[in-house]
Amino acid sequence: MLSIQSIGLMAGTKTLLENASLTIHPRQKIGLIGQNGAGKSTLLKAILGEVSLEAGSIVYPDVWKIGYVQQELKSTESQALTYVIDGDSLYSEIMTKIQQAEQAEDHEAMVRGYDELDRISGYQVPQKAKQLLYGLGFEATDFTKQLSQFSGGWQVRLKLARALMQRSDLLLLDEPTNHLDIEAVTWLVQWLKSYEGAVIVISHDRFFLDEVVDGIAQMENHKLYFYSGNFEAFERQKNEQLMQQQALHDAQKQQMQQLKTFIERFKAKASKAKQAQSRVKALQRIEEVAAVQAANPFHFEFIPPEAVPDPMMQIESLSFGYDGRPVIENTDLVLRAGDRIGLVGINGSGKSTLLKLLVGDLKPKSGKILPAKGLKVGYFAQHQLEALQLDQSPVQHLQSLKTQENDTRHVSDQEARDFLGRFGFTHDKSLSEVGRFSGGEKARLSLALMVYQQPNLIILDEPTNHLDMETRDALDMALQAFEGALILVTHDRHLLSSIVDQYWWVHGGHVESDFGTLEDYLNQRLQLLKEKQSAGDSEPTDAEMAAPSKKGQRQANAQVRKQIKEATRQQSAELKKVEREMEQLQTKIEVLHATMEDESLYQSDRSEELTKLLKDEAVAKKRLEELEERWLMLEEEISEITARYE
Repeated sequence: MLSIQSIGLMAGTKTLLENASLTIHPRQKIGLIGQNGAGKSTLLKAILGEVSLEAGSIVYPDVWKIGYVQQELKSTESQALTYVIDGDSLYSEIMTKIQQAEQAEDHEAMVRGYDELDRISGYQVPQKAKQLLYGLGFEATDFTKQLSQFSGGWQVRLKLARALMQRSDLLLLDEPTNHLDIEAVTWLVQWLKSYEGAVIVISHDRFFLDEVVDGIAQMENHKLYFYSGNFEAFERQKNEQLMQQQALHDAQKQQMQQLKTFIERFKAKASKAKQAQSRVKALQRIEEVAAVQAANPFHFEFIPPEAVPDPMMQIESLSFGYDGRPVIENTDLVLRAGDRIGLVGINGSGKSTLLKLLVGDLKPKSGKILPAKGLKVGYFAQHQLEALQLDQSPVQHLQSLKTQENDTRHVSDQEARDFLGRFGFTHDKSLSEVGRFSGGEKARLSLALMVYQQPNLIILDEPTNHLDMETRDALDMALQAFEGALILVTHDRHLLSSIVDQYWWVHGGHVESDFGTLEDYLNQRLQLLKEKQSAGDSEPTDAEMAAPSKKGQRQANAQVRKQIKEATRQQSAELKKVEREMEQLQTKIEVLHATMEDESLYQSDRSEELTKLLKDEAVAKKRLEELEERWLMLEEEISEITARYE
């Protein structure tokens, strides 16, 4: 097992861990979480021996081998498949011995080498490397390419594949899902589930943690706290702890107030002086339990759009390609008000190209994109982070925003700081140069600038890269309440499942809607991948993937879904409005309840304020009951209509 005992860990003069301990057993899979800057990556480096401890020890069996992702490529001249195979260092050592023996015509050494190769099942290694590459989205034609021919994102995938090839007892992974698409993330989840060693993985992806880990180690207040179960179980346990802490704080607060009251009343009386003095000592001995603070420092919401046209955009016979290679061909789509679209498809299928066409960054080769009058698009993509002015502050970025062509909105420094504060930018941070920001801070700033422009259509291309869990949660909540339309590309399945209600699948130059659920799509992709890995061949063509019998069934199912969608459009739109208002009312009632917990509110001089709060509560509850009845009626209407078509 890995034993972390009473360690101290520093980053310069900053304390990361102090007297922190954690034990990880063989085959145990642990998610390492904590706020950005808590020291998660530094802890992994300490386990590898790359960072010195201030105190304590990290011990594991001598026979254990640790697998990890290399930060740098030592050489970019290797071929992709060879680079990944060399991740199995034992295999590479034996193969080197065999090659040297062959060159020296040392037959005995050759026999020993091949015996060693057989003992470690070395003949399976090249096929295993190919399976890893297929799983992470590479094609057979990529195997012989040099590393220098791949982009930075694909080089990250190659380094991950090489790490997975290592013969390891403990695997250390730092944000492995970054730079992966949702298909590759789904494959990685399956691979890690079958991995027989222990795992420590840093991730902000809830779905990934829920599926992979059986324990959570949280870095908080310079300590390591262990929770059994996946991330969902951690949240449940953490919430229970916070509730208990708040209850203890409230009880302690009452006790301290009683002591203070006694001291004030009787400290001047000689007969009670001794008792009062004992109360003072008792008060001093109490180690105060802190009140529970809001766990998420970020809370932002989209400013309601002035208007939401319907339909918002029509795409007619759209075609586009690069260097004579078609990417999108003869595509027809309609985007309606309130649509929440998840855009799926393997990397390179054309998802980002389609988004760039929709926002006007690219011009169609043929066909039309017809935006509605009044359409206002908010677009977020990773390349926009690079477009930020590094010598300007967030306040300057906000003040220079143009909301209309040739028109600049005037916003004061204070207004800009107030707005940016909701995105976690403190006074000093809002005035700092963006060039000093981390990737996560730049992403938050880009989101803030997008929100400020009051879009009625939001297009997001992998928005969660670089974002920590708190910012992802804030984005999730804000998008749920957004009143306009949305198109989302992300590998974060938790975000997809909570935001999206329909999918567009980009493949083979076409965009297919109404093909089924996300689970249907991913299961289909996994099955195709298994077939490809078994055959060791290239990916099946679209024609092979859609066999006549299956294709006919899919088309029939798609037609039924389309009819149901059209027949229930009005009810579904009203249902969403009702749900949004219900959520707003529930939040309002919770705020009222929190306000009414103030004991001073029940004093006579605040009776009018209390009466108003009680009246507001009654009005909100009555309206909530009316909405709940309307929600049930709409659900019944949709169910009846759906039953007619099924």
